[in-house]
Amino acid sequence: MLSGPRRLVLLVWLCFLARGAFHAVLLPLWEGFDEWAHFAYAQQLAEGGGLPVLGRTPVSREVAESLSLTPLPFGHHPIDVPRLTYDAYWKLAQPAREDMRRRLDHLPRGWARQPAAAGPLNHEAQQPPLYYLLMAPVQWAAGEAPLPARVLLMRLATLLATSLVIPLAFAAGRRVLPGEGPAAALAALIAAMPGFTMTACRVGNDGVAAVIFAALLCLMLRERPPAFSCGVLLGAGLLTKAYFLTAIPAMAAVYAWKRRWRGAAAAFLTAGLLSGWWYWRNRTLTGSWSGLQQVAGSDLPVWRVLGHIPQVDWARFFDIAFLSHIWIGNWSFLQLRGWMYRVFALIVLTAAAGLLLRFRRERASRTGVWTLASFYGFFWLGLCYHELTFSVLGLSSAAGWYLYAVVVAETLLAALGLTALSAPGVRQWVLPAGAALFALLDLYATHFLLLPYYTGLIAHRADGALAAFRLSQFGGGGFALVLHRLMAPPAAAGALWIGFVMATLALPPVANRAAGSKLS
Repeated sequence: MLSGPRRLVLLVWLCFLARGAFHAVLLPLWEGFDEWAHFAYAQQLAEGGGLPVLGRTPVSREVAESLSLTPLPFGHHPIDVPRLTYDAYWKLAQPAREDMRRRLDHLPRGWARQPAAAGPLNHEAQQPPLYYLLMAPVQWAAGEAPLPARVLLMRLATLLATSLVIPLAFAAGRRVLPGEGPAAALAALIAAMPGFTMTACRVGNDGVAAVIFAALLCLMLRERPPAFSCGVLLGAGLLTKAYFLTAIPAMAAVYAWKRRWRGAAAAFLTAGLLSGWWYWRNRTLTGSWSGLQQVAGSDLPVWRVLGHIPQVDWARFFDIAFLSHIWIGNWSFLQLRGWMYRVFALIVLTAAAGLLLRFRRERASRTGVWTLASFYGFFWLGLCYHELTFSVLGLSSAAGWYLYAVVVAETLLAALGLTALSAPGVRQWVLPAGAALFALLDLYATHFLLLPYYTGLIAHRADGALAAFRLSQFGGGGFALVLHRLMAPPAAAGALWIGFVMATLALPPVANRAAGSKLS
């Protein structure tokens, strides 16, 4: 029999799946970050094409044609194909839109095996292959299904894999928080985060990376981290996303703190044996160990990249990274009202102050805080280095959504910091209040930004700003029209929407019930 908190974790897990399933059909085709390129990578493996090579491998003819048959985000980076924005797409007459959809659904299946003659190259060939190897059987099993159906199936498979973060967050929370109740409340908080939900339900490798980071963190929080298991997870992470390179100094710092030198050597050796071939391949093909497209072929040493530090507007970088981490409307980069971000900024600053206070006062919690801070801090340094690689090209990329890879470390640090400053009678409300705040944010953003924009009820004005949405626009059959324009039949979309609303509203009271054991 499962204990009370464990039953609540199972409920939280189901709520997360319900929320993600609706987001998967809400998200238009290719609206996820670089989703078309991620899909094309898995498609190439499923069709027996082998690993793509950065700068050489085009996407399939099927994917290239689809980019002209579906709307793409406003202000999207240039792609060498004819394309429409959402604003232009919804201004087309209905017969024209129906014709585009019909052509999209009937793209010849054989085009999946043909490289696009004049289409875009697959820039996601820079990514390690593990996620795509996991998704290739899903692509293969979809058979002759239309392209949108195969994309939706891969989204749901990615969601299912990413949902493992929920029980892993509970396991990590038990090692840091005082009891299973607060750990279950932490899982509910993560399940309510809209940014993490959106990360989980698009075709891309960030969700699986979050699972591996969470599992690795669980092991590293032990007094004696199992070296072989940690090495296997690190190796798997390095074969999933290059930002797992930040886990190497984080693990080294934790092993040094715990004086586990032999364990460190064994873990890093295991990881190197598993993943070293990929990074050697990067070095051979691109001249860069990481394989990042910004520095591939540039032959720039690290010290030259670091030389761009004075050229970066760091205040702007951290501001955009924070904004895009709290909530960003996928590849259309829709944004909330400014005051909403400031509320979260105030909470984060308060948590940071409390964390410093806890570290100074409580020796018993220092090892856990050091472990969490090492993973989170080095990941932020990795984001800063990523920004520097873009600055080499005169560009900027404050990709705050990458931080969901370390969402378990982040939320645990925030919980420890906020409860350190809370009165004893208030501490048990910290995690439920966080879950409620994120739930309200998701309900607002979904119904006032994502649904109206993706289905043509609102559009950009002449000045580039997004027109405001009013709830009355859902009246008179407006909401039925919205359901008809999602990536699922209207009846299924309506059922998933009901499940999304019920699951989102359920998470705060579930967190509240779980948090019966007060945080210290």
